[in-house]
Amino acid sequence: MGYLDVLQKMSLEQIRSVIEVIQQASDSYLFILDLATNTYMISERTTERFPFDSTIIEDCTEVLKKVIHPSDYAMVAADIAKCASGEQDTHALEYRWLDRKGKVVWINCKGTVVVGTEGHRMLVGRVSELGKKAKADNVTGLRRETRFRLNAETLLRDRPESIRYMMRIGVDNFPEINEKEGIEAGDDVLRELAECITSSVNESVDVYRLLADEFILVDAEGACASQPEEIYNEIKRKVAATVRLKEYNRFYTISAGILTGDFRYKTAEETLRLTEFALNQAKRTGKNQAVRFDQTSYNRYLHRLNMRKALRRDINNQFHGFQVFYQPIVAASDYSLVGAEALLRWSNEQFGSVSPAEFIPVLEESGLIIPVGRYVLWEAARTCKKWRDVLPNFRIHVNLSYVQVHRSDLMKDLDTCMEEVGISPDGLVLEVTESGYIETDARIKELFQNLKDKNIDLALDDFGTGYSNMRYLKEIEAQTIKIDRSFVVQALQNDHDYNLISHIIDMAHSLGSAVCMEGIEQAEDLQKMMAIKPDLIQGYYFGKPSSADQFEEKFLKTENSLANA
Repeated sequence: MGYLDVLQKMSLEQIRSVIEVIQQASDSYLFILDLATNTYMISERTTERFPFDSTIIEDCTEVLKKVIHPSDYAMVAADIAKCASGEQDTHALEYRWLDRKGKVVWINCKGTVVVGTEGHRMLVGRVSELGKKAKADNVTGLRRETRFRLNAETLLRDRPESIRYMMRIGVDNFPEINEKEGIEAGDDVLRELAECITSSVNESVDVYRLLADEFILVDAEGACASQPEEIYNEIKRKVAATVRLKEYNRFYTISAGILTGDFRYKTAEETLRLTEFALNQAKRTGKNQAVRFDQTSYNRYLHRLNMRKALRRDINNQFHGFQVFYQPIVAASDYSLVGAEALLRWSNEQFGSVSPAEFIPVLEESGLIIPVGRYVLWEAARTCKKWRDVLPNFRIHVNLSYVQVHRSDLMKDLDTCMEEVGISPDGLVLEVTESGYIETDARIKELFQNLKDKNIDLALDDFGTGYSNMRYLKEIEAQTIKIDRSFVVQALQNDHDYNLISHIIDMAHSLGSAVCMEGIEQAEDLQKMMAIKPDLIQGYYFGKPSSADQFEEKFLKTENSLANA
């Protein structure tokens, strides 16, 4: 005799008593639904988690409407009606309940029909929370990434031509909401955004929640005539309205990456990768906007990614392909050689000889500039020590990336380098670019002061190209200001910029700083710029960047005047 046979011989009250006993040994929520009287009996523990006011609910329709998610109620009611009519004897569905806080909980409900002593058909069963095994997450009630992958693979295999667009939406600066206001506040934002999304699209558009704060929409039916940008703007308007309505202290925006059906992607993984790229583009270029996937931009991204891998390989292979070139710096007073700027070069089997303007930003983005910066520092220091045997006061200028300054122990590197190489501090000049120090925080100021205390000079590079102002001259206290080549070229062409540079030189001299004029290429350029009295000159007129051996051969082993080089 099975347990169903036993239940059929018990009264309703007896069944309820048995359920309470069994409930104590079960993680599931047990229930009885009298299909004839529409009376719902549940265990005491169920009322603690879900908005049931009693363990016995007569005429339970209205109560169940409050507990079952509105989008799922019709499906559940239809299935239970089949059990009541005798069309079926089992109920087995996964759907959503709302807990006492209104949060979505995905559940698995399984029940079997038994006929009680009164002749009533009763559905007896249990409700289990699906938790992390759910097809959707409990925060938003939307299906998860795993379901997206399965559905997308089927769609791409069977009817890829039907895809109008996929749109990936993310909350801008979402980690800050979690950190400042707590995870519950973050969950509230996700629930609100999910509601704004689902209410902005019709039923033919599938919506999934990805990891963290991201969602993806798939229109594979073409029933929605609106362009994806229009849908995004509607979602954005609803988000803003929700924030105003609830009078939140926080304000958040959303960005989106759009992938249209014009691109013939083949796998779900590929669609996730391409929509992620488009979303990141939207966030990188200002946030609070939607950006369509662009193949040209993606190809450039892949190019940079491959370059990063090649750079990393060469760095790990004892800086294979890297070389330090040197460009002469001369005294304006007599054109005598007083120093050189160390300039990084890189050549690779895959990419050939790459412009520094292309590979240095990749080094900075990846943090690889830190080990490469150390390589340049040591090479320059060793070279300077050697050349000082010929010119005792020779100095080499070494460029510092803002990444090195912010993310490495620069003072430790400098101390170690000078000790190992045996070079005095006055042999090095560290060049910093003004645009990298828009905000000179306490740590940066301390670093600059430490350099000053150790008699290591600073040069402010590329002056005139970024955010030039007196504050940088005051806070950085550079011993040398280098006027950028582009600024010099403009000054050679018009009197306004020429007079401006003249005033900059006077100002620098009044502050005790020397001025180095970059980009001098012709004799007439030199003659014109000498009239405004710079201290140092650098440019092709005196010499192009060259390897250490070439530099040594050309400038340190001859008696030729650099003015005629």
